[in-house]
Amino acid sequence: MSETTKGPQEPLPKFRALPKSIDRSLIVMIVMVIVAGVACWFVEGQEAFMESFSADLVMMMKIVPKLAGALLVASFLQLMIPRKLVAKWIGEGSGAKGVAIATTIGAMTPGGPMTSFPMVSALAESGTGRAPLIAYLVSWSNLGFQRLLIWELPLLGPTFLIMRYIACLPLPFLAAWLATKIPMSIEKDKKS
Repeated sequence: MSETTKGPQEPLPKFRALPKSIDRSLIVMIVMVIVAGVACWFVEGQEAFMESFSADLVMMMKIVPKLAGALLVASFLQLMIPRKLVAKWIGEGSGAKGVAIATTIGAMTPGGPMTSFPMVSALAESGTGRAPLIAYLVSWSNLGFQRLLIWELPLLGPTFLIMRYIACLPLPFLAAWLATKIPMSIEKDKKS
């Protein structure tokens, strides 16, 4: 006897098509790696080349799992964040409010580039405007609370920290404003 199912079956979710992985930037990077490696070999010798190469492999083995995890989190966030909500609060037409929200989120984002850049990718895919995206990155790199508490306060003291923070506070807003004046679109980059 064959089993019968009631009602139409839902199709299995499909994976996105893999993007074209070999592009101009990858080719340029490969050429730079080869040129630097050959130069290292001839200038510093085989032993220095092998030492550098093995250190790079070790670093890569540490970074790749973290980067893969960050990309997965960003991908899941992209699916969970409703596009209408993103458009309302930090979309292209959100203005100063959107820039202020993105600046705050950027300052609160912990970690290094493996956290922030996948986050920017997820936000961009969710419909965030270019001014808030620029504000997020500038804020993350200049106003990050984690860096302030772990590095600046203990090593440079509160006076320097306050002076630098006040000096850098307008940078996300200035960068966001400049981003709106540059006649370029990020839409092309999002699709490729």
